[in-house]
Amino acid sequence: MLTRTNQGRTLAVATLAILATGCAVGPNFERPQVPAAERYVPRSVQSGDAPSITYGAAIAADWYTLFRSDALNALVHEALTNNPDLDAARHGLVAAQADLRAVAGGALPQVDANAGATRSRYNGSLLLEPANALTAVGNTYSMGATLSYPLDLFGGIRRGIESQAAVTDNVRHQALNTYITLVNQVVVTAFDYARVDAQIRVTQALIGDLRDQLELTARLEEAGKIAHSDTLLAQTQSESTAATLPGLQRQRAAFSNALARLTGKTPAEFAAPSVTLEDFSLPPSLPVSLPSILVRQRPDVLAAEDQLHQASAEVGVATAARLPALTLSGQFSQQANKLGDLSGSAANVWSFGLDLAAPILHGGTLSARQKAAEARYAQAAALYRSTVTGAFVEVGDSLQALEMDSASFAAYRRALDSARASRELAAAQFRAGTVTQLQTLIVEQQYQTAALAEVQARAQRFADAASLIHALGGGWWNAPQDPAQLAAANTRSSIAIPQASAMSEEHSHE
Repeated sequence: MLTRTNQGRTLAVATLAILATGCAVGPNFERPQVPAAERYVPRSVQSGDAPSITYGAAIAADWYTLFRSDALNALVHEALTNNPDLDAARHGLVAAQADLRAVAGGALPQVDANAGATRSRYNGSLLLEPANALTAVGNTYSMGATLSYPLDLFGGIRRGIESQAAVTDNVRHQALNTYITLVNQVVVTAFDYARVDAQIRVTQALIGDLRDQLELTARLEEAGKIAHSDTLLAQTQSESTAATLPGLQRQRAAFSNALARLTGKTPAEFAAPSVTLEDFSLPPSLPVSLPSILVRQRPDVLAAEDQLHQASAEVGVATAARLPALTLSGQFSQQANKLGDLSGSAANVWSFGLDLAAPILHGGTLSARQKAAEARYAQAAALYRSTVTGAFVEVGDSLQALEMDSASFAAYRRALDSARASRELAAAQFRAGTVTQLQTLIVEQQYQTAALAEVQARAQRFADAASLIHALGGGWWNAPQDPAQLAAANTRSSIAIPQASAMSEEHSHE
């Protein structure tokens, strides 16, 4: 016959044996294999003065410095410091990490202390006697502790922790995506601002030239050399060109306001940037990650992988829910009718044992949940493949755009040179009286179109270079510190957060 001590030892040994043989049901997650593609586009043709492509070269976290603009660098730094969306994403990661610690704590033994004092009146009915046959009034004091430890026989808790860890990874990669998108938005918006500013300057110069031409036309009309209709044509052209200026100024203001928002300021607080297209230099060479590395660097692909990992773990959680659960529980307390008797050995009360719970009939709910988890896993796998395909397409689009930009810009520049020469010739012929006002205005319209298009093509080259680096993942992995983490000086929001009480700080281990 086993003594109490031997019974306790036997129970402990049995518990350890169960823990040692426990397994985690459901699929063990394996990262998807790297695509076998060797290049992003069928072929790559370097033409003109397009930036050369260096495959396998490192992408710096501060890749925006390749454009050699101090004003642009300052805008990016300001956005990284003050942008509220990036700040929110980083605080979201802190919250997700805390959630993971909370879920992981559920796999550890749970110990709680309790104490109580009650005063009760008893009557004879408890002893199957008349209610007034026996009465007693007394106090009861108790204090002790309880233990609860889920043994996780089939790994349901472990799979739940694995799922939460994947959620935390997903939040981190979403924060990284916010980071690289913010840098790209600041850079591209600065290019757009500089483009519209250049188009405004071109338009203002054209308006000045057209007004000079209108004055010349008016003098020629007074001299009787041309008809009044020619003056009206010149005036129409001058006013029509002037009418395009407010629209361009409105666009510039919109891009300025967009930069203000990206840097965490209101339009009234933000000073318009002093950037022009002439301030930027197109990098002579651009680094490009190998296709086999892209899926390990782009935050959106990594986030899709995290969702696949979470879905895999949830299959295990749903499978374990259909199997028996074993919980180790224990209780020790001291109970007495007098407060001074609590310290005596006679007041000790304890219990220790295993609780087994197994689902039997749940109306098909548990089976349906397992099938739903398996379907979500298949869905996440399909979405991952779609994300990878989209990433390759974005890089391919950017590479092909850069190839075409060089030829396009060269053609627009030749068209501008031709339109400028034609304009100068037409102006001279008009003064000489060999061409009509209408012919001159047609040439002016051609020059205006060519000048604005040349500015657009020049800015497009910068934007497409930036889009390529963004499509490759933005170089966040080469940053001196994790861009998804909060800076040491910004661990709390600018909005006041109630401080924890002394009692809460003392029990932070809970």
